[in-house]
This record gives sequence, C-alpha cells and structure tokens, in this order.
Amino acid sequence: MTNVRRFAGRTAAIGPFGDGLTTITAENESGKSTFFDALHHLIFTDHGSSRKDIRDMQPYSGGAIQIAADVEIDDAPYRIEKTFALKKAGSSAMVTDLSTGTIIKQSDDAEKWIHDQIISTHQGPAGLLWVRQGTVTVDPEKSEAAGIDTRRDLMSSVRGQIDAVTGGRRMDAILQKCQAELDEISTKQGKPKAGSKWKDAEDRVQDLSQLHTELSEKVQHLSRDLDLKKRTKKRLKDLNDPQLRQERKDKITASLAQLNAAQEHDRRLQDAAKDVTINQNQLREIQRGISDIETARAKRTSLETEISNTLSVSKAAEKMMSDKANEIESIQSRIQRLDQDRKAQQAEFQKTRQQERLFQSHKRLCQLFDLINQIDPIENRIRDAKQALNRPKITTADINRLRDLERRHEIAVELRKARFGSFTPHGDNALASVDGTDIPNGMAQTIDRKLEITLPGFGQITLEPATDQSNDIDDPAQLAAELQTRLTEWDQPSINDLDRALSAQTSAENLLAAATSELRVIAPDGASALREEYRQLAEQLDHPVSEKPTLPEATDANSDTIEAAITNFERQIDVQRELLKAATDEHSEVSNKVAEHRVILKLLRSDLDAITAAPDETAVFDRLNEQLTVQSANLKSAEDQHANLKREAPNLPALQTEYERAKSADANEVQEIQKLEHDLIRLNTVIETYAESAIEEKLQETAGRLERAKQRALQFEQHAKSLSLLIQHLEAARAQAQDAYFEPIRAELLPLLRQLHGNSDFQINPDNLLVDTITRNGVVDHVDRLSGGAFEQIAILTRLAFAKLFSKQGYHVPIILDDALIHTDDERISTMFNLLAQIASDQQVIVLSCRTRAFSDLGGARAYIEETN
Repeated sequence: MTNVRRFAGRTAAIGPFGDGLTTITAENESGKSTFFDALHHLIFTDHGSSRKDIRDMQPYSGGAIQIAADVEIDDAPYRIEKTFALKKAGSSAMVTDLSTGTIIKQSDDAEKWIHDQIISTHQGPAGLLWVRQGTVTVDPEKSEAAGIDTRRDLMSSVRGQIDAVTGGRRMDAILQKCQAELDEISTKQGKPKAGSKWKDAEDRVQDLSQLHTELSEKVQHLSRDLDLKKRTKKRLKDLNDPQLRQERKDKITASLAQLNAAQEHDRRLQDAAKDVTINQNQLREIQRGISDIETARAKRTSLETEISNTLSVSKAAEKMMSDKANEIESIQSRIQRLDQDRKAQQAEFQKTRQQERLFQSHKRLCQLFDLINQIDPIENRIRDAKQALNRPKITTADINRLRDLERRHEIAVELRKARFGSFTPHGDNALASVDGTDIPNGMAQTIDRKLEITLPGFGQITLEPATDQSNDIDDPAQLAAELQTRLTEWDQPSINDLDRALSAQTSAENLLAAATSELRVIAPDGASALREEYRQLAEQLDHPVSEKPTLPEATDANSDTIEAAITNFERQIDVQRELLKAATDEHSEVSNKVAEHRVILKLLRSDLDAITAAPDETAVFDRLNEQLTVQSANLKSAEDQHANLKREAPNLPALQTEYERAKSADANEVQEIQKLEHDLIRLNTVIETYAESAIEEKLQETAGRLERAKQRALQFEQHAKSLSLLIQHLEAARAQAQDAYFEPIRAELLPLLRQLHGNSDFQINPDNLLVDTITRNGVVDHVDRLSGGAFEQIAILTRLAFAKLFSKQGYHVPIILDDALIHTDDERISTMFNLLAQIASDQQVIVLSCRTRAFSDLGGARAYIEETN
C-alpha cells in the first residue's frame, strides 16, 4: 500500500503468506485492519469508485492511494494493482503476469479479469468468509440480498438443484394458485369469506333453516291446539254435571255451621284469659308493695354503715393536710435563704467578668497589631506578581501551535528544495539581485517561481521551474510571516524567548497564588477588615492607633469558679422547688379529698333523712302479706278455668280454612267454566286458519329445499378443506426437501461445533440459510441471545464449515479473520486454534490479531508489516 491512512506519503507491505495458516499479530494502530480493508477494495471495488469507504482510506494530507497484491491462480503468479485517485482521471487498474513481467490487463479489462478469475470462478462469498474487525455476527451481509444468493449458489454447487416441483418456481406457482383459490372462498380461520359462493350457500342454508323452523313450530302449534280442544270439551262437560254442583253447595253449608260453633267457644276462652290477666296484675301490685318496704329497710342500714366509714377516713385526711402545710412552710424558708446567697454571688460574677473582658480586649488588640505588621510584605509580593502578569497571557498550546508552524515552515522549505531546482551566484565585488534584493555569494536559491535575476555587468537572466509542483506544499514565506505576526502579538523575538516568558508567567502565577493563600490564612475577611477591627478596638479602649499596645495585669478572681458556685446554688434551689411542688401537690390532693369526704357525708345524711321509716310501716307490711295469700288463690282458680276451656277448644283456623277452601273451590269451578268456553271459541278460530293456509304441505316443500342447500354448502366446505390439506402437504414436502438442502452444511458444521460444545446441535433458518438456534444439554438458545464469546465462536465455525464445502468442490477460498476472537475465554480459544489448524491443512487461513501473547500459540506461518520507505 502507498499513501493509505496512517501510511500517508509512505509505502508499506505485509507478508509472507503460507498456503495453510498464516498469523499476523501486532499492536493496535499498527495497520493490520488497514491492509485487510485495502485487500477487500483491491478485489471488490472498481478503481474509478469514489465511495465514502474509499475516501475513508485516504490520509488527511490527501493524494491518490495505491494498492497491490501478489496472488497465485492455478499455480501461476500474478500481481493485481489499483490506483484510486477519487476522480476518474488518475485512477487505474492493472494485472501483471509475474512469470514473464508482462502487463496482461488494464482498466476495465483488469476489473473483468479479477471478477472472472477470483470472484466468479472460485465463488468466493466475501461477506461470509471475510470477517472484519468488530464483526462477530453470524450473517454480516444479512442486509444485502447478495449475501443470501451467494450462500444459495454455494449449496447448489455442493448439493445440486433440488426437485423442480418440490423446491423450485413450479412449487411456488402451485402453492400460490392453491392459496389464491382458497382465499377466494375462505378466510384465514377457515370460515366462509364474505361475498363468496360458499358464503352465499351458507346464507341460503341459514334462511331455509329459519323458514323450516318457523313452519315446524306452526305445525306443532296446530297439533297442540287440536289436542287442547278435545281436552277442553271433556273438562267442560265434567264441570257442568248437576250432581257435582249440588254436592259442592252442601259441603259449603256444613262447613259454615261448624265454623260458627267454634267462634262462640273462642269468645268464652278469651273472657277466661282476661280474668287470668287481671288476677296476675293484682298479685304483682301486692308483691311490689312488699318489695319496696324491704328495699327501704336494707338501704337505711347501708347508708348508716357508709356514713360511719366516711367519718373515719375524713379525720385521717384532715390530719395529713395539716402536716403537709407545715412541710411547705419549712421548704419556702430554705429557698429564700439559698436565693439570697445566689444573688450575692451573681453580683461578684458580673464584676469579675467585666475585668476579664477588658483583659481579652487588650489581648486581641495586641494580636491585631502583630497581624497587621505581617500583612504589609505579603501585599507587596501580591502587587509585584500582578504587575508581572499584566501582559498578554501565554499558554503551552500557543507555544505548541507556533512550534508546529515553525516545523511546517521547515518542511515546506525542504520540500521546495527537493522538488525544485536551485542556483548559486558567485561574483567578485558586485552582487546579483532578484526583484531588487541582493543575493549573497555562495548561497543557493530555490527556483520555485519565475525569477528575474540582475547580474551586474552582464544584464538580466530569467529562471523558472519546469512544472509547478507546489500545489500540495505550504508557502514558506506565508508561514514565516504568520509566525512573525504571532510572535509580535506577545512582543517576543523568537519561540524560545516566548517559552522563557511562559516560564516567568508561570512563576509569577505561583507567587501570586502563594501570597494570596498566605494572606487568606492571616486575614480570611481581607486586610481592610483586619485594619478596621484594630482601629475600632483601639478607639473603644482609648489607645493611640499608632502605638504598640501592651497587656494589663490579670486579676486573681476567676469568673468560672464564681459561675460554678452560682450554678450550685441554682441547683439546690431547683431541688427545693421540686420538693415544694411535690409537697404542694400532695397538700392540694389531700385538701380535695377532705372536701370530697365532707360532700359525701352531706349527701349520705340527706339520703338517710329521705328514707326515714313511716310510723305505720310495720302494720302496712303485715296487711300486704295477708292480701298476697288471698290473691294467689284467686289467680289459681282463674288459671284452672282457662286451661279447661283451652283443652276443649276446636281448631278454629282449620275450620275457617276449610270453609274458605270450599267457597274458593266453588268460585274457581264457575270461573274455569267461563274460561274453557272462551278458549274453545278461540281454538276453533285458530284451527280453521291453519287449515286454510296448508302449513303441512309448505313444511314438506321447505325441508326438500333445505337439504339441497346443505349439500351445496357442504361441497364448498369440503373443497376448502381439500385446498388447506393440499397446501399443508406441499409445504411439508418443501420443508423435507429443504432439510435435505441444508444437510451438506450440517454435515460440515456439526463436527466442528461438537468439538467446542459436546453433544450439541443447531438449526438453520431457511430464510437466511444460516445458524438460527443452538441446543446444548437439552436447552435451546437463539444465537442472538448468546454471550459475546459463544456468539463469535458460532460465527467463526459457520465460516469454517462453508470453507470445507468449498474445499471438497476443489475451490480453496482464503478465510481472513481480523480480530475475530476477542471475547473467547482461554479454554475455548485453544479449541478454536485447533479447529483453525484443521481447516488450514486444506485451506488458506489468514488471522490478524492485536493479542500478540494469546495468538502466539496459534502456530502456522508468520507475516509482518514493513515500511519500505
């Protein structure tokens, strides 16, 4: 390759390649993939193409790219060369017979020779057997129909054409015709299609079935009406029998007599029940009077006992209330004494604290005076650093750009010297000149443009270059002017001086940062704030601002000790106040209990006065007991009389029901006779109507038409089922043929796969003719869901299997893998190496990788990349 990507302006070669396995290992960015892409374009891209992937091969500096490869075809060596100028002019293609050195093909003839001798003759599926860097898919050409066509052609060459019907266009035509005929009458669910003859037949069956059902119902109605008329006439005759009517009336009269006797007995029973109720009420009234007297006597006894107990508890509570009052008075006296001692200590604390604050203020004044004296030299350093930085800022990037500009100037000068001729003037005293500028003796001058040279004493001579070769070379004068302009912006004579200025600038920035940090430590809020604090504190202490302050003598008193004593007094007062609160609460609680006892005693005495016994209570109590005995006897007599009447009472509800039932039966018979007479008239009318319309004859005619319609609909249904069954059998036959069609690739791929995954299997997708799923240990996985390592292994094995098919047909297509095993673990990569070595025994395999250590175990020949100039 010449002038390709990173080899801008240079030529690089790769080789040598062995007949079997060749390994190329080198670091990233060394150009391996560039050679891979270049070889691909050499074989598959027309030399006049300007596609984007060709433009991407061009280096940033531009220029035509040249690619060449030595190949061996039928034991004869050839060289294929192409130049891509990215425009029609300058592009070329050429094939040379290396055995004679003769150019045998050029331009389009060379492209046709490459296609005939390499692409067509050897049926090389580039997308299948070439794996570009980063491509691990099983089918990298799946977006292009050419990839699938290539694989179909491959398997046709191995297997041969399958049966003309079972796998060819005739099969497709038959299936399409069957499907079209089925779609004309049937839906996808096997139902009649709207608007089809089958649907019309089904609709005819449905209409006739509905009419047949309606006529059948009318015939059934006629039969039921005739039977109903017969039964109605017989029932009407039975109901109008005179003897039956007289028996019904006699039964009603007897039931009414029994009902009247039962109602009279029921009235006597109700009167006896009322007597029992009156006696019960009188007995309960006497018992209530006796109970009231007994309850009042028990309540008086209870109140007298409760009053006695409450008096005892109240006296104890009054004694406790007096004790708590004395305790409260004692605690209050202690609190008063402690509070007086605390106030004396507080006055002493205020005096001592004021003396301590004055001492701290003088101390702070001394500290501020010392800090201000430290700030002055720091501020001087900051001012000097800022003054040094008060000029245009220089960065390392600026210097790098200028040095790059200087290098471009030097390269431009040297390129012009190399591409253009030069002349050197030699004279005695006078100097030659160009455009009025003298040329020193002995200094070579480049002839890169038309020059009018003045030679003193001789005249003028014109020199100009043979051809203009400066189109891709920068103008040295323009680069020199640009360099000088940028140096002038920083007021520096050279790049080295600018570099020294950058060092001085960096030093000043560091000094400024250090001084600023030091000032921030001494005065976080700024020097002015520190000076203002010193001034205000000096005025407050009435101290001259310019004089150095001194510390006064410290006092012996300690405010912390006094404050601790105050705290101790306050703690003791808090304790006494807690005791006082507890005692007050207890006194309040006891007082509430005493008041509560007094109220209770008052209420109890009031209740006792309210139930004082009447003077005649005993006499009334004895009289009520006598009345209780008499009334109990009266109640017993009334209950016995009520029980006797109840035992002799007839069943009044039953007799009432029997009488009502007899009357209802008679009324129902009369009503039924009227209804039957009306129904008989209606039935006669309906039967006459049916007889006039000939319903039975119409039913027989409709049944015949319905049977014929069903036969026609059945014929369409059987036709649709036959078409569906035929399509299923044809597709099954084609699937069986496809299995045989895929068998060659299965035979090659399965042994390779099982060396990597024991007892595994796979399935081929009939659409893209590649591996679709893999079965391992009974688990089926789609290849798109495999891990990165397993995915790339399947991809590589698929290509190796196709390569073996080519080999068996006598076609040895090279397999090229560019960093194709980047995700495979150490154990499986060893197995993959073995498989590659097996294929390489009868096939050329070229492996490119940046993993130099891992692929050192692959073996085979080693190829290297070398730059020739």
